Amino acid sequence: MNKIKISILALTLLFSFSCKRKIENVSEVITASYPIITINGAQFVSIPVGGTFVDAGATAVDTLLNENLTAISITNDIDATTPGFYTVQYKFKNSNGYTSTGTRFVLVTDVSDTLDYSGLYLRTTNSAPMNVAKVAPGLYSTDNVGGVPLPSAFAITVYFGQIDDSTLVVPNQPTTAGDMYCVNSFVKATASDTIITWAVRNASFGTAQRTFSHQ
Repeated sequence: MNKIKISILALTLLFSFSCKRKIENVSEVITASYPIITINGAQFVSIPVGGTFVDAGATAVDTLLNENLTAISITNDIDATTPGFYTVQYKFKNSNGYTSTGTRFVLVTDVSDTLDYSGLYLRTTNSAPMNVAKVAPGLYSTDNVGGVPLPSAFAITVYFGQIDDSTLVVPNQPTTAGDMYCVNSFVKATASDTIITWAVRNASFGTAQRTFSHQ
């Protein structure tokens, strides 16, 4: 009888010990969620050379955690004395440690506010239309950067800037086709025509130079 009692006690202790170890090894499951960032004001802005950039800031929320977040860092590389595109980076982190980054693009331009190259352009090789709209001094958007025949899912909208009489800058920016930028970007205006030309850099596009004529 004593042996039976001892065996039962041993099994009870073993079961208790096993249960205790299982409870101790339980881990908390955290669902990954990332802050959703809203850039206050325009994401693409321009200032003249020597001008002052006034940051409108950004906000972020995490809808899963029901958190309104404060930026943990705001950095920028703006040199207001040198024409070009610069960025302002906003970084937010939620209580679980997941981070998101938002970007504002700032054009520093040396062109006159009265200059305006907006209008309808046709690509010289296939007559595909590209509309250009002036957003701010020296700053434009276009709805068909690749000059693809319409309708097409690859009629991509991008922003670009003019920094001097002939040089255009199409910065690396998020688009519906992924990150995209252009190289060899220029504008040439004459009494009879205005030409815009660039080469798109994106996995969905070829590397050929694309030229557009104002209509």
